[in-house]
Amino acid sequence: MFALLTALVAVVALADKADEKAKIEFRRAETKAAEGLTEAKVNDTDEKVYLHKTAEITNEDIASAKLTKQDNGEFKIEFEMTKDGAEKLARLSKDHKDKPLAILVDGKVLMAPVIKSAISDKAEITGKFAKEDLYKIVRALKK
Repeated sequence: MFALLTALVAVVALADKADEKAKIEFRRAETKAAEGLTEAKVNDTDEKVYLHKTAEITNEDIASAKLTKQDNGEFKIEFEMTKDGAEKLARLSKDHKDKPLAILVDGKVLMAPVIKSAISDKAEITGKFAKEDLYKIVRALKK
């Protein structure tokens, strides 16, 4: 779960549109080509993943996001899924465990972490990130 949430931070941070909300998508991905999958390169890497056609999680599935400061002085994002979003994410994390989940921003695959455990309706995104990038993430996730 940590890898997925950390990836979300990095992904949304790269989508810097001042007045326009970034389009965020989570799609199932595979490590090998198969019929019906689309090859995609993960941004700034040589890694390739093979995407399923439809997004399973989008901006609409995130109910709220806020930036808070941790005891160690670093910032984190706390977010909560909508009821439907939590159900989708729980099902996705169960059904696609140990496989990559591509996180796309405005159509580009920015990360494809492997799902390691079930994900609930509330989560925190932590890591060493620039405060400005975290603000961008919160803006992108807010309704």
